[in-house]
Amino acid sequence: MSKSVRPLVGLVAVSALLASGVLSGCGVAGTDFQPGVAARVGDSTVSSDKVEQLVAGYCSAIEDQLRTNKTIVPQSYLSSVIAGELAMVEAARQLADQYAVEAGKDYDQKVAQLEGAVTALKPDEQTAVVEVESAASYVSSVVQAVGTQQLAAAGTAKPTSDAATAAGQKALVAWLDDHDVRIDPKFGIAIKDGQAVPDDTSLSYAVGTTAKSGQATTPDQAYAGALPAAHRCG
Repeated sequence: MSKSVRPLVGLVAVSALLASGVLSGCGVAGTDFQPGVAARVGDSTVSSDKVEQLVAGYCSAIEDQLRTNKTIVPQSYLSSVIAGELAMVEAARQLADQYAVEAGKDYDQKVAQLEGAVTALKPDEQTAVVEVESAASYVSSVVQAVGTQQLAAAGTAKPTSDAATAAGQKALVAWLDDHDVRIDPKFGIAIKDGQAVPDDTSLSYAVGTTAKSGQATTPDQAYAGALPAAHRCG
């Protein structure tokens, strides 16, 4: 069955994340990270297997679009973005538990939209696309719910969306500051000001032309095309 029946709605957004400066992850992992752990979020962890499964499924889902656009993406770029997203989702889940709130209808609508867009894909591809592309919506929905609750408790019964977001984001940042939240340095991603952002967490330095191409701020097509098939998407 063709996977090009309906374009995936989040490809542009993910491409923008990839172009924002995510590193290729050639650094050495921190010594305090146990094998198999991609991120620590409070008392929970995000497994490396989970990241790898989503990367594989998502790469397979978008490869037709990438080929149509004549684009090749190193899988390490996807790994960085997805590791950061999973860490933020886990933080948001724990924040939601703390405040006894749930993600709202915006998140439910996003998931429903994605599920409708991926019916032509294989089950593992569907799972990956829905989970990856709904991650930001889940975090923002929880932030809104927490902010609305806090403002209501302070006497504002019907806060504006912007006010609720600001209050919820403040609560999320405070939660992150109070808990141990770390991402394996090999992903080149860090949590700052309540967001997963590109960060040079590498413990080694790129000195050769090939290594520097791997750390380019946007996927270098010559470099990406020279990667083994198992290390690239598209």
